[in-house]
This record gives sequence, C-alpha cells and structure tokens, in this order.
Amino acid sequence: MAPNINSEELIGYWGRPTSTVDWCEKNYEFSIYVAEMSNTISNLMMILPPLWGIREIIKYKLDKIFILCQILLLTVGLGSTAFHMTLLYEMQLFDELPMVWGTCVSVYILKNLSSEEPKQIRNNGQNTLRKLVLASTLFFFAVSFTTIYLWWPQPFFQHTSFAVLLFVSFYLQYKITRNSQCSLCQKFLKFTIFFFVFGFSLWIIDKAACSQLTSLRARIPVYFNPVTQLHSWWHIFAGYASYLQILLCIHSWYDLEISSSKKTLRFENGFSLRPTVSKKRR
Repeated sequence: MAPNINSEELIGYWGRPTSTVDWCEKNYEFSIYVAEMSNTISNLMMILPPLWGIREIIKYKLDKIFILCQILLLTVGLGSTAFHMTLLYEMQLFDELPMVWGTCVSVYILKNLSSEEPKQIRNNGQNTLRKLVLASTLFFFAVSFTTIYLWWPQPFFQHTSFAVLLFVSFYLQYKITRNSQCSLCQKFLKFTIFFFVFGFSLWIIDKAACSQLTSLRARIPVYFNPVTQLHSWWHIFAGYASYLQILLCIHSWYDLEISSSKKTLRFENGFSLRPTVSKKRR
C-alpha cells in the first residue's frame, strides 16, 4: 500500500481523498484545485506523445489500428491526470482500468507480430481462428480483472495484473526482435525495458522511503521539490517506454510485411516514425 492519507493535510477543491492510495506528495501544496501537482503535470508524457503519434499516423497514412494504441495510451494519461489531480476513487479507476485494458491490446498486437508462421500464412487470413481465440482470451482477462477489482479494490491486485501483462509484452517484443533481426527494433526493446525498469525502481523507492523523501523536501528550496517526486518520474519514464513500444509495433508491422503497404520507416527526433521513398526492405 502507498502511504496512508494524512487527515491533517489541507482539504482542497475536490474534498477529502477517497482513493485507496495516496502517494508521497503533499496534497494541495501549490493549488487548491490540484491535489498532487507534480504527479499531475508529469502525465503530460502520456498525453502529448500519443497526440503527436496520432498526427503522424494520419499524416503518413499508417495503419489505423495504431491510432487505437495511441488513444489507449492517451486515455491512461488523462485518467492518471484526473486521479492525481483529485485523489477520488472514481478517477483512480479511470487511471488503473485503462492500464490493464490498453496493455491487453498491446499484447494482442505484439503476439500477432511475433508469430513465426510463414508470411504468406500470416497475411492470407488463415489464422483468423487463432486471432479470435487470442482476442477472446485477453478480453476475458480484462473483464475478469475489472469485475474482481471493482469488488475487491486492492492496489496489489491491479499492480500484479498490470505487471504480468507487461512481462508478457516484453517477451513478445523479444520474439519480434529475434525473428526480424531489425536493429531499430532491438533499440526500441532495450530502451523500453530500461525505462520501465528504471521508472519502476523509482516508484518502489517513492513508496518505501516516503518519510525520508518528505524530510528531504522540508530542508531544500521548494523549487527543487519536483525533482524529488519519484512517482512523477515513473510517469515520465513509463509513459515514454509505452510510446516506444507502440513505435516498435508500427515499425514491425511494416518490417515484417504484415501490412500490404510498401513503406520503409525511419526513426526521427525520439518521437516519430516517418516513411522514406524506397522499396520495402528484405
């Protein structure tokens, strides 16, 4: 569990927190309208990149399925923003449920991309039944998780469910890079895992060393406060890692010839995959 809610803290515009967790940031320290300022603002890393990604997908006429991926990441960012701004239970669900549902969609796409079947079988629709079974299984998992979590709202259950899906996605990304031998995909995989693991380490420290961090913040100038908000850094690193995972899916979609479009994509400015005017590789 995260630190308990301090009843002596200022009660802001949204009233007393009703969420099952309250993070290691003093509530309503900078505004009566924002419960956790740093944890709220840091969610921009899960809002601005997917908006940019949607623009790029539309502009370069990439497959529309990846708009859904970006929308799901955007939904997580908006939900997390609402949660940390209000610390209300309803907004907590808006944050945590999309994390699981969105990762299920990522697992579905990654599983299809990691298939070792011949390309002609992957592309001619003969594996429809397998895809249907996979989609049904993931849908059942997501619905079951939602039902149990609404009845038994234990943060550990949500964290564990998300972690299981995340590890599955890492394994599928590894299979993709192994099958394709694509150097860019390998870079995406390494950075995705590094940012997730590093961000999660900060998340753990934020929970385990909250009293020490609170004491530190009392001794340093207030403008250094955001640097010590380790849960905020989790948002930043996990948000960018999730965005890179979507880019890996997009690149693999064309690199492995899942799409019929003859595109070769290049990675630019840390946020864009843009087509070049050339023949498809391989």
